[in-house]
Amino acid sequence: MDITWEPEEVSMVLVHMAATVCPLPGSLETNQPGFPKDILGAKLEGKYLCSHCKNILRRPFQAQCGHRYCSYCLKTIISSGPQKCAACLQEEIYEEGISILEISSAFPDNAARREVESLPAVCPNNGCVWKGTIKDFEGTHEGRCPFMLIQCPSCKSMIKLNDMERHNERECPERKLNCKYCKGAFYFPEIKAHDEICPKFPLTCEGCGRKRIPREKFQDHVKSCGKCKAPCKFYIIGCTEMVENEKSLEHETKYVSEHLGKLLDFICCMKENRELEHQLGYSLVHVPANNSVLNVPDLSEFLKKIETLDQKTVTFENIVCVLNREVERISIMIEAYNRQHRMDQEKIESLSMKVRQLERTIGLKDLVIAEMEQRISDAEVTSYDGIFIWKIADFARKRQEAIAGRCPAMFSPGDLNVAGSEQPRTRNRCLQTRHHVFLFPAADD
Repeated sequence: MDITWEPEEVSMVLVHMAATVCPLPGSLETNQPGFPKDILGAKLEGKYLCSHCKNILRRPFQAQCGHRYCSYCLKTIISSGPQKCAACLQEEIYEEGISILEISSAFPDNAARREVESLPAVCPNNGCVWKGTIKDFEGTHEGRCPFMLIQCPSCKSMIKLNDMERHNERECPERKLNCKYCKGAFYFPEIKAHDEICPKFPLTCEGCGRKRIPREKFQDHVKSCGKCKAPCKFYIIGCTEMVENEKSLEHETKYVSEHLGKLLDFICCMKENRELEHQLGYSLVHVPANNSVLNVPDLSEFLKKIETLDQKTVTFENIVCVLNREVERISIMIEAYNRQHRMDQEKIESLSMKVRQLERTIGLKDLVIAEMEQRISDAEVTSYDGIFIWKIADFARKRQEAIAGRCPAMFSPGDLNVAGSEQPRTRNRCLQTRHHVFLFPAADD
């Protein structure tokens, strides 16, 4: 049986076959719409534009109606199902069954793609001089141009790509910085305020000069540092001295009488307040009969005064108790220090005696060593085989002294041929002729 195909039917069959074989291949998929028109370095023709986004086609697909769409645009349009071709409706050429956009009827237009990718292109970013083709632009330059403006995620400013790193590190007013002490992350405006409370921030002790003390450990250092100054413990009763920790005991010992005087004044003041309170209480109890009706404001004022005096009395009593305990503690400490001082003096005296004994022993040892050195020196020039070897040290200098007449003669040490016998000493005389040395027995041999 012969089958005759009309040209339009053949075209439809080919379109359906292409759609069945290549339904939006993954290699052609992209998440971007068409290329911007301003990248084209030549005159733009309408056939290179996407029917949806009106930009230059990117990975073009052709619908069965003949209109071309970017891969991204086509997927966006048909994401909710087949749609009517808007270009056909706009051009008033809509055909039922043909002007429908769907996956099964669209196919990649590779010919149009090759034409588009071969078009000359320039970079649209201000200041960039890049030139090439659209294919090169997409493959090597798009999204990588150092002059491309991108939005800073923190401050929302538009910054060049090559300046973004510097902007994030140095310029962004909303950038995050890590505290170099505690490593916490903070926004730039907050970092200076954080330094005032950072537990790891290094502080310097004004007393001992020690540096780089973490703030969290500074109070412990102040308590233990002997050079740090603190108010005198008797500041409650009027002592205004600021005393170094290591000199606190010395100050308390030195100014015991002053502290006791202030304490006496304090107690006297407290006693006067107590008597005044007594008098006020007595006056309130013994109100005359003719004044049995007391003015309410006056009574309230008296009651307030009594309450105030009671509070002061309780406070003063607590202070006196604290001061009494402090005086007892200081007395115990002074006694302990005195006892320790006596023990230290005794130990120092004992050690001094040991040092003197050691010095005497060392002196005796030095004498023994000197005697031994002398014996060794004499033994070095002693001979028992009849041969006497006299070694003259520093001969050149002694020869010059002999020539100058300062020391014309030298005497040899005693020599023993046989144990217990003494060989005559010899005298060496250097003459000014510089050629002869005379050797002869000394006059006392």
